[in-house]
Amino acid sequence: MASKTGSVLSSLSADIAALVQQVGKSVVRVDDGTRLTATGIVWSAVGLIVSTSHGVETDEGVVVEFFDGARHPATVVGRDEESDIAVLKVDAVGFDAIPRAGVDDAQVGQLAVAVGRPSDRGLSSSLGMIGARIEAESNGSPEYVLHHDATLYRGFSGGAFVNTEGNLIGLLNLSMGRHHGVALGTSMVEHVVDQILAEGSTRRGYLGVTTQPAELSGTLRTGLGIEQEYGLLIINVGEGSPAEQSGILQGDIVLAIEGKSVDSPDRMRRRLRKFNSGQVITITLVRGGRKTDISATLGESAE
Repeated sequence: MASKTGSVLSSLSADIAALVQQVGKSVVRVDDGTRLTATGIVWSAVGLIVSTSHGVETDEGVVVEFFDGARHPATVVGRDEESDIAVLKVDAVGFDAIPRAGVDDAQVGQLAVAVGRPSDRGLSSSLGMIGARIEAESNGSPEYVLHHDATLYRGFSGGAFVNTEGNLIGLLNLSMGRHHGVALGTSMVEHVVDQILAEGSTRRGYLGVTTQPAELSGTLRTGLGIEQEYGLLIINVGEGSPAEQSGILQGDIVLAIEGKSVDSPDRMRRRLRKFNSGQVITITLVRGGRKTDISATLGESAE
C-alpha cells in the first residue's frame, strides 16, 4: 500500500514540476527600475506581455526578462487601474503564450498552480486550491475572480495561475488579496487587454461618487416595501461628475443600479463594469425617506 501511495505521489510531483517548467517558458520578469520587480506573462507571440499595473510603476525604462535570460526593452501600451492590468510590448517574437482555459474551466475545489518570476532568483511556484469563484460581467460577457490558498511571494503579481492541465485560468494579484490569494479570471483579462489594444485604455463607466454601506432600518424597509438590509450612503459627489450632473446628492442612499441591488462599494463597482461611458443607467435611491429613480449618463473613468 505504501509503495503504491509513494508511486502516485512521485508521479504527481513529477507532473507538477514538468507543468511548472513548461508554463515557466511563458512567464517573464518585469523590471521597471524600482527596487521590486514584478512578473508578467506572454500574452501573444507578437511580443505582448500582460502584468499588473501596480507591479509596473513607471512607463519608461521597463525591461522584460524572458526564461532564457534575454532582456528586451518594453513599451507600456496601456493600463486599466480598476482591474489593475497593464499591457506591455516588446520587439521579440517566438515566445509562446500559455493556452487559456475556457470561462467555465475554473471551479471551486480544483487544484491550481501559481507560477511567477519575481526576481533574479528565477522561476518560483506554489500549489493551492480554488476556494471561491466570484462571478462578474462586462458588457454582457461573463467574467470571474478567483480566491485561492496558493502562496504568493513578493513579486508574484502578474504571474500565471494555471490548472493542472497547464491552461491559464487567471492573472495573479498580490495587492488585492488581503487575507487570501486572488487571481483575475482569464476572461476578465481578455476583455481588458482587447479594449486597451483597441483604444489605448478602457472605457469603463464612471459615476463619480464615494460610498459606504448603510444599514436600512426596519421601519424604512417596511415603508418602502423592500427587503434588502443595506444600501450605499453617498458620502461624496465628485465636482462636475456624472453623479453631480444627474442630481445625485451627498446623503442619498443608493439601493440599486438598473434594478439590481447594491449593498457594498465592491458590488457597485462590479455593476458599473457592465456599462461603458456614454450609457444611460437608472439608479434607485432613497432621499428624505422616499424611494426615487434617477437617470445618469456615465462618463469615462479617468483611470
